[in-house]
Amino acid sequence: MSDERTPKPIDFSVLDPSRNQLRWERTIQELAAKARAERQRRFSVEHELLRWARPVLAVAAALCLIVWTAGYLAHGRRTSAPVRLPTQSPALTFATWVANDRIPDSSELFGTLGGNL
Repeated sequence: MSDERTPKPIDFSVLDPSRNQLRWERTIQELAAKARAERQRRFSVEHELLRWARPVLAVAAALCLIVWTAGYLAHGRRTSAPVRLPTQSPALTFATWVANDRIPDSSELFGTLGGNL
């Protein structure tokens, strides 16, 4: 008494790797070799540089636009304070420090540079 609506079981014996062990091992070795080659190609220095070049350049361009815009907006808001001219040129002051083996503190260093930054 067979029911026509009940399908016959599928024969999976063709997929059994123990039937042809040599073929199975060869297939596994080929897949592993392809995967290794793809991995080595993908993780080369050239590939990584090309992969990161576009996003890094986009971020750099965005940062430049932000900084330039902020600088442009800040330039219009500056007050014109009188510039204090140093009594001695910064180069001569630096030369004096070097000749005397003197290391100035940061406030003196920035004070000497003044508006020359």
